[in-house]
Amino acid sequence: MPLISFDDINAFSEDKMKTGSKVPSTPVQQLASGEVRQIDLAAHSAGKTIVLVGVPGAFTPTCTDDHVPGYLRDAQAFRDAGVDEIIILATSDFFVVKAWADQLNSPETVKFMADGSQMFTRDARQVLDLTDLGLGLRTQRYAAVIRDGVVDWIATEPDATAVTVTASREVLSHFAQ
Repeated sequence: MPLISFDDINAFSEDKMKTGSKVPSTPVQQLASGEVRQIDLAAHSAGKTIVLVGVPGAFTPTCTDDHVPGYLRDAQAFRDAGVDEIIILATSDFFVVKAWADQLNSPETVKFMADGSQMFTRDARQVLDLTDLGLGLRTQRYAAVIRDGVVDWIATEPDATAVTVTASREVLSHFAQ
């Protein structure tokens, strides 16, 4: 199978995941109880409010030390604000994502899922090219509020090595409005 060029990435979908758009139906994976589950986030979010947090990779310093801990810490505050689930979506394989989730000892309402082949990322047009750093194609660092399969709000970090607009407290503040 030929490799897809970076120039072809935008051809995967008509439009970038943005406020008012539907969540791509492209499956992501979750390793649970020794089984790999294919999860369609559009179907999974039906009738729910989900915070979807895209991170470039499991075990990376910014993701592990700065970004995800806020969501773990604030999981109950999100629940109190009406969020059914927080999904951390990493462009790492499902074995690595499961090991990362186990290490972080996340609460029940925080789920870790994998997009190792970046197909969801491509369909959402959230690709981040880190090839020059030896990391290949990853996802942008973003956070989105998904209500019943539709993006209600989304923010993408202007610098994927920083956590500002996608920080847990920043996203939580949108529920107070």
